[in-house]
Amino acid sequence: MRLYSKSVRIEGRTLSYLRQMAGSEGRLPGEPPIVSMGSTAPPFVEEPQSVLDHIVSDGAQVTRPSIDPYREPVETSVYLFESDVRLSMPIGISYLSDLSRELVEEVVRTCYRMGVIVDLLGLEEEPSSVAGREDYVLSHANGVKPTAARNFQVVIAERAEVDPVLVRHVVSLGKRPVARVPATDGVELYTALASAGFRAIIIDEDLEADREVELEVAVSLCDKALRSPSSGTKALRYTVNVIATSRRLRGSGDVFKLLGLGAEVVLLKDCWRVGVDLPAGKGPGVVAERLEYLLLGMQKELKLLAGAAGASSLHSTVCGNRELFRVVELDDQLLNTLGVKAAGSW
Repeated sequence: MRLYSKSVRIEGRTLSYLRQMAGSEGRLPGEPPIVSMGSTAPPFVEEPQSVLDHIVSDGAQVTRPSIDPYREPVETSVYLFESDVRLSMPIGISYLSDLSRELVEEVVRTCYRMGVIVDLLGLEEEPSSVAGREDYVLSHANGVKPTAARNFQVVIAERAEVDPVLVRHVVSLGKRPVARVPATDGVELYTALASAGFRAIIIDEDLEADREVELEVAVSLCDKALRSPSSGTKALRYTVNVIATSRRLRGSGDVFKLLGLGAEVVLLKDCWRVGVDLPAGKGPGVVAERLEYLLLGMQKELKLLAGAAGASSLHSTVCGNRELFRVVELDDQLLNTLGVKAAGSW
């Protein structure tokens, strides 16, 4: 059962922050906007738009001191596919299906330069710029046939039977099998995918499901199910990556919280587009430059968030570490589902 709509508005202060980081407006591209420690954020003043708005960082304490990322190293790298692929940050770019071919080519090259993964789902044809960048591309095809990219994703419906033969066939092609599934509370789907040998599970909130839940709930359920000894898949959690995506994600804050709930990478859809101001009709070169600035700004912002929580590494300290977070104004059932304590709890 969903509490909030899938559509979240990216406007006002959030929109301005994204565009300042991208250089679409303002004078300091690539830098996170300076804000005060005071807050008018949801759910206290502004209306919450998602479950993520009820999750807050617990902050550093005496036994877990804060880290200043401008003076001390904070590691943002994450590792996928059993450390075969190293990303510079736990962010990916998605939602390219309506872009021109020239612009898609430039986005793929930009993502590779910045060390992030790019999702090609929805494209009719794999761009030529994938060549030499195969590890950093999530590709797919109609039916199972060879593609240049090494990470081959298969869209699986909520009720679909998971076929290990399909996984073995993808592996025989020299590809890493990746499952893309809707955000559902049916944890048996996640455990079946892990048991079948998929190397990553993309939880896409924009896919339709009968037992639909918020992305953050689905990510937490998937992570907990694959770690649970009772499921018989505890060891498999360390061979399967969890990737989250939705059109409603708004930036680094949402990414940071999803990492804490168990995701290793978050694919951004709408927020990067509004940040680089795609509707303005700028050329591929301008879009590429703004995307680089935006990713650089988000990386710095993630360092600041991690440092404020006393975490020196996103991958080893934040991913799946619910102790770094607390929840405000949610019922006990949802607290238990998320696995995050209420604010004020030890």
